Amino acid sequence: MRLFGDFLDRFLGRRDWAVTVPTFDGPLLPNQKLEEAETIVDLPMADNLVSTGKGVLASSGNRLLLLELGGAVRELATYPSEITALATARGMTAIALDGNGVVIHAGAYDGLEFKTCGEKTLGCITAMTFLNSDTLLVANGSAKGGTSGWRRDLMEKGASGSLFRIDLANRKVDCIRDGLAWPAGVATTGSNRIFVTEAWRHRVLAIDLNSGASEPVLEHLPAYPARIAPAVDAGYWLTFYSTRNQLVEFILREDRYRERMLTEIPEPFWMAPSLSSWNSYREPMQGSQLKQMGVLKPYAVTRSYGLVVNCDSLMRPIASFHSRADGKVHGTLAACEHGDDLIVASRGGAKVLKLPGVASGQRG
Repeated sequence: MRLFGDFLDRFLGRRDWAVTVPTFDGPLLPNQKLEEAETIVDLPMADNLVSTGKGVLASSGNRLLLLELGGAVRELATYPSEITALATARGMTAIALDGNGVVIHAGAYDGLEFKTCGEKTLGCITAMTFLNSDTLLVANGSAKGGTSGWRRDLMEKGASGSLFRIDLANRKVDCIRDGLAWPAGVATTGSNRIFVTEAWRHRVLAIDLNSGASEPVLEHLPAYPARIAPAVDAGYWLTFYSTRNQLVEFILREDRYRERMLTEIPEPFWMAPSLSSWNSYREPMQGSQLKQMGVLKPYAVTRSYGLVVNCDSLMRPIASFHSRADGKVHGTLAACEHGDDLIVASRGGAKVLKLPGVASGQRG
C-alpha cells in the first residue's frame, strides 16, 4: 500500500514529489537590510563567527582571525586544512578542520584531538557548540566527503549526516543521531533538548540528547538552513546557504538528468544552489528569463541568496534580513551577536557585516 501511495504521489506531483517552493512571507518578507548593512572587513571565505570579550573570532579558509573591537583584524593561527566550525567555552576554543576532526585549543583540555567515533569519521564538521565546559556537540554533515562537497551531497540526495557528543573529560565520542540530511547547525536550549538544522529537508529538528528522538519545530522553509547562533533574548539567529527554487526541486526528482549533470558538467555550472552568482557567463539561469530591459530584478529566480532569520525560543521566526537576487551579500553561513550588534559573515560576498542595534531588540 505504501509503494502504491508513493507511486501515486509521484504521478500527481504531491508531498515529497511536489516541486512547489514556499514563498517568503510574513516574518520572512524580503527586504534589503543585509545589502544596507555596514561592512566591517572584506574577507575571502568569511565564515564561523563567535563573539568573545576581545572581539569576534572568524575564519578565512585555514586562517583563524580575531576581528578586534577597534576594527583591526589579527591573525591568530593557521592550520593545515580549512576551518569548518568554531565554538568557545571558559577559555577553550574548539576548532573543526576539514577532513581532520576537532582540536581543542587552550583551557583545561588544550591539545585534545578527536577524529573518529567507532567506524564513523569526523571529517565533515559543519557546526559545533558546547553543552557545558566538559561536553561538545558536533554536527557532521556527511559521511562521504568534506564540507566543500555540500552541493554534491544535496544533488546526490545525501542523508548520511550525524550528530555527535564529545565527552572531553573522558575522551569519549558518542553518536546521538545519524541518517540526517546534512545537519548544518546545532544549538542548546538549556535542557536535554537541542535544535539541529537539517538543510536538505529544509527544517529545524528538536532532538532529545538522551533518547535521540526528534521532532520538527520549523518546517517547509523556502531556503536551506545552515548554522544556529544564540540571541540575547533567549532566541536564535538562523543563517542559510541559499534559497530554494522550482527548477532545482524538479531536477532533484529527475534522476537520469541529475546523474548526467553531475557526471558531465563542471560543478560551478550545475543547476544547483550556490553561495554566489553572476561570476561567469557560463552559469545557468541567465539572460532574458531573469532580466527585463537589461535589468536584473530583485525578485528574479536566483541560485544564491543572503538570509538571516531571528527566531524566538521555540524557533518561530520573528524577523528576517535579506540580500535578494540583485544583491551581493549572499551565502550568509554564520552570524553572532556582539554587544548590541549583529555580525554576519557573507561567504559568497567575501565580507563581514555589522547591523547596529539589532541585538538589543530592534528586529526591524
